[in-house]
Amino acid sequence: MKKRTKAIITVLNMILLSLALSACGGDSEQEEHVMQAMYIPYGEDSFVFIEEENGTVFTATIPEELYDINGKQITGAQLKKGNIVKITGNGVMAESYPGQYHGVSRMDIVEEGQPSDADQYQHIIDGIYQEPDPSLPPTASAEYTTELAIANVYLSEGGYSWSYEDENGETQSVVADSAHILTWRDLIDINLDSPTDLTLQFSEAPGEVKAERWDISLWKKEGIEADIPEGETVKTESKDESWVIPNADKGYVYRITASWENGKREFGFRIP
Repeated sequence: MKKRTKAIITVLNMILLSLALSACGGDSEQEEHVMQAMYIPYGEDSFVFIEEENGTVFTATIPEELYDINGKQITGAQLKKGNIVKITGNGVMAESYPGQYHGVSRMDIVEEGQPSDADQYQHIIDGIYQEPDPSLPPTASAEYTTELAIANVYLSEGGYSWSYEDENGETQSVVADSAHILTWRDLIDINLDSPTDLTLQFSEAPGEVKAERWDISLWKKEGIEADIPEGETVKTESKDESWVIPNADKGYVYRITASWENGKREFGFRIP
């Protein structure tokens, strides 16, 4: 979902969906859960689902197993505003606002509905969506799974260079320099028990992502400004519109440099 936000939100908990869910597939090892929700798109290509009974707002990964009201397989692009969808999944949602439900295995349209049916929820959409400011580069977050939680944290932001078209159609360029990441005053923490894959999600998909890391003992070390050591290159892998850092490990400061057609931006975090 493409969304810009100035807030830095740390999500370290997880909740089980218990919103009038019914079990199915009793022979499977992992119990599946079923719920119904309305599909509501907004902005350029963003969308949420709103659960019918309790009004819970969440995003969800659209699965390949997506079927229209006649049982014909369709794609996510064919969902329409106001559709009522039966959602089958593992029932585990990351606690954020909106919630994030990645464990969806199947969706079935059970009522086609009308776009006007979603008007009752417009106040919710107004509360979570702001028109993107073209003068600001994208934001980034990192998602990861531990034994106890699905977590999502917004990354600390550093310098950037960015070009955009203003309201008069003229191209403007902005450069915001920042010090080296080892001297940043604040860095978001990502707490891991063992090497873990981190999925980097951007409010606008970048064309390239580079990652480097330094031993955490160097962060804000006295005199580090005068002798910045070269960072260790970290592998990144492109996956759909996200990027993955495999086996991110404890004891390092990470710097992420993402690039778009319009410019680039630095992000950072540490794993203590």
